[in-house]
Amino acid sequence: MEEVCDIGNIKFSAVSAGIKGEGLDLGLALFEIPFSFIGLYTRNRIKASHIHYAKKLEGRKIRALFVTSGCANAATGKEGIEDLKRLARMISERTSLKEDEILFASTGVIGKRLPIEKIADSIPFLVDNADPSKLEDFAYAMMTTDTYPKVLKRTFSGKKTYSILGVAKGAGMINPKLATMLCFLFTDYPGKREVLVNPFRAYCRESFEKITVDSETSTNDTVMLFFPEGEIDEKAYSIFTETLKDLMRELALLIVRDGEGATKVIHIKVNGAKTKMAAQEIARRIARSTLVKCAFFGNDPNWGRIIAAVGDTDITIRPERISIKIEGMEVAKGGVETPFDEDELKRKLTSKEVEVEIDLGLGKASYEIYTTDLTYDYVKINASYRS
Repeated sequence: MEEVCDIGNIKFSAVSAGIKGEGLDLGLALFEIPFSFIGLYTRNRIKASHIHYAKKLEGRKIRALFVTSGCANAATGKEGIEDLKRLARMISERTSLKEDEILFASTGVIGKRLPIEKIADSIPFLVDNADPSKLEDFAYAMMTTDTYPKVLKRTFSGKKTYSILGVAKGAGMINPKLATMLCFLFTDYPGKREVLVNPFRAYCRESFEKITVDSETSTNDTVMLFFPEGEIDEKAYSIFTETLKDLMRELALLIVRDGEGATKVIHIKVNGAKTKMAAQEIARRIARSTLVKCAFFGNDPNWGRIIAAVGDTDITIRPERISIKIEGMEVAKGGVETPFDEDELKRKLTSKEVEVEIDLGLGKASYEIYTTDLTYDYVKINASYRS
């Protein structure tokens, strides 16, 4: 069933321009009225051209978002930004939009410039065929190694009924710091940039920054929130923020569940730390351990790999206070193994979602992160990514 955008004033379109070789690879979102936006981007010091371009448009009103997949337009120097300026002129000539009302986002192979001529030939179709019913096509056009489009919708009420749409892509090169590969959130709830920017940053930390597939931070990570500037509906503000926070978390989980080659999602929670920062560092170290991830792929309750990762940080710990549970079953206490039914635990580890809990016994702070197992298919996908 085709997804329909139920937010007035936004239309979508998509087309195959031959950037990826096959499938939809260009997407366009058209706003019939000006929308404000808040953007959060990768902390990787090498940033895609669209990020440099978007930062110069912060605080402006936007009428279009143009997305390309198959080519990251990263590590392309000044030419990569000039290519976006050329595209903005082309889109402006085909529409009534000003060049500085158009945003861009890209994902795909790093180091290649956008195929401008292929894209230029597709602009008329994208503009002329934009429609609220093309939301799912837009989501497909963002995909690279994803196995399914990631689209979520929520509605809530205040003075009127409002909606939030979330569209994301990502399956590999996922270790978001402030963002994910690409995620766009659209709402008809009126807001003010200065009011929403801090909550939005906080929600990113509690969603996209808590997932990792392969500990690789992309050059293109981007999360954007689009909303009409206006007087905030105070009656619905708390409902809006909770709905937005929940939707962002669900989108983040969709990404990690679609991790390249993954067979399961691993929920890692570190409790009993002195500070949240300490809990976060240890949780991230466990989540990025290839040995831990391989053990879970093999349904092997090898808790020794987990405790080894706990100790491989600069955080001060007390080994004799550490306890570990896997799928609710205690496997270690006081830093040593406790008796457990290994066959039963191996059966539990065949689940699509696996929970791991580590208690450091040092304080009350905690941190949770989501990762995947590491499989043969992950290697196959990334060994031939450019082929």
